[in-house]
Amino acid sequence: MGGNILYGNLLIQKKIVSIANYFNFSNHEEIVFIPILQGVVPFFSDIIKNIEFDPFIEYIGVSSYKGESQKEFNLYKSVDPKLVKGRKVWVFDDIADSGNTLGYVTGLLEQYGAKEVNTCVLLKKKHCIYPVNIHGFEMGDEWVWGYGMDSPEGKGRALRSIYYK
Repeated sequence: MGGNILYGNLLIQKKIVSIANYFNFSNHEEIVFIPILQGVVPFFSDIIKNIEFDPFIEYIGVSSYKGESQKEFNLYKSVDPKLVKGRKVWVFDDIADSGNTLGYVTGLLEQYGAKEVNTCVLLKKKHCIYPVNIHGFEMGDEWVWGYGMDSPEGKGRALRSIYYK
């Protein structure tokens, strides 16, 4: 599974501290963090290691990719609508490629009555037209893996850096 390093772990960790500090210095009363499984796990785990408050956290499970192509959405783990109703929600994902997954989850949380829904991703592709509130890095159209994201073959999630071909 050869590849080139796009973002090394040290650079990723510096960016995560910066993002976590944004949350530390924001109003976080009644805030809910909703990470989208499963590529987000390392990114979100490192975010919460660097925040200085205790938000509500509820994972959501949505799948839509088979290899490199996006298919229809499969919501395999939802959130409790009572948790988000009337609250400010932040959705976390590993990458905003088309933005379709973020749009799907945001729409669902709005239906559940969230007061406000914002998004935070580690990587945002330049062609993504979905309005992401916070992103760590903007990148081109490369297929990436590592740091939670899998290669088209389904491996690479445990790598500490982000790679591309």
